[in-house]
Amino acid sequence: MADTEATLLELLLRDHQKAKGLLEAFDDLPVSSRNEAFCQITYTLVGHEVAEEEVLYPAVREHIPNGDELAGVRIEEQAAAEELLATMEKQDPESIDFMASFANLRDAVLEHAEAEEQAVFPPLASALDSDELRQLGERYEKAKASAPSHPHPHAPDTPPGNVVMGPVAAIFDRVRDAVRGRT
Repeated sequence: MADTEATLLELLLRDHQKAKGLLEAFDDLPVSSRNEAFCQITYTLVGHEVAEEEVLYPAVREHIPNGDELAGVRIEEQAAAEELLATMEKQDPESIDFMASFANLRDAVLEHAEAEEQAVFPPLASALDSDELRQLGERYEKAKASAPSHPHPHAPDTPPGNVVMGPVAAIFDRVRDAVRGRT
């Protein structure tokens, strides 16, 4: 359900808190619950990343003086996390390798979120008024709702490629999930 009154930054912070909670709770799960929990983490992270690439980073590039650099660094971090997610989807959630990868993923995602909150959010909040941030929030929610459910590390990370390929990848993912019984 979309929150049309929330600003982009409020929505991003909510997503960061949700991801943090999912990542921090993972170690305490029984081994038998890891696969389902990892699917939820993947879905949450991929939707968030895709929506950021479509909405947040273009706004950062447009409205913040060093926005190209800020966006570029954060997108590189997300690309590395997406590569790791794609690798982890092929690993056995009960394996030592998976748990080592998961620890790396958790650290990378938490560091990325902290860097965004410190280096990206304040200048964007200063550059845009609340109406503009609410409009971006609506676009973010729509982008997240239509995002793929699995990582596509070789897909474009910036417009126009990500805007064109994202919906195609999302359709492919939804069909794949339906076939596998993960709807």
